[in-house]
Amino acid sequence: MSRVTLDSNVLVYAALEPQTMKGRTAARIIERAAARGVLAAQALGEFINVVRRRAPDLQGRAVEQVDALIETYVIAPTDGRVICAAGSFSRRHRLHFWDAVIWTAAREAGATVFMSEDLQDEKSFSARSVLRHGAG
Repeated sequence: MSRVTLDSNVLVYAALEPQTMKGRTAARIIERAAARGVLAAQALGEFINVVRRRAPDLQGRAVEQVDALIETYVIAPTDGRVICAAGSFSRRHRLHFWDAVIWTAAREAGATVFMSEDLQDEKSFSARSVLRHGAG
């Protein structure tokens, strides 16, 4: 069974667009991944920041959601070594730096699949885009 990590955009869709197809799909992904999932601390911080910007009145709820996620997911820390490895990985794979940080940290914690709307299906590092295509 694959160990999944989620980008912050998956968390954002579930929290801010629960009535849309993307939001419902994201919520299912979060629920299914919980048993063996890994979340990078970077993704949790990005999630709270996006909610703060887009829906400031929901920031407290976002913090509560992060607290609940911490109880069910393995949390992968970001340290200097992760930052350096992510810089190289980002350059090599032409990936946004912060996505590379999330993937690098989560991979070190055992993740084998990175789910994000931002990634191309063709990426060769076991990443796939789920939300863009509405698959679940």
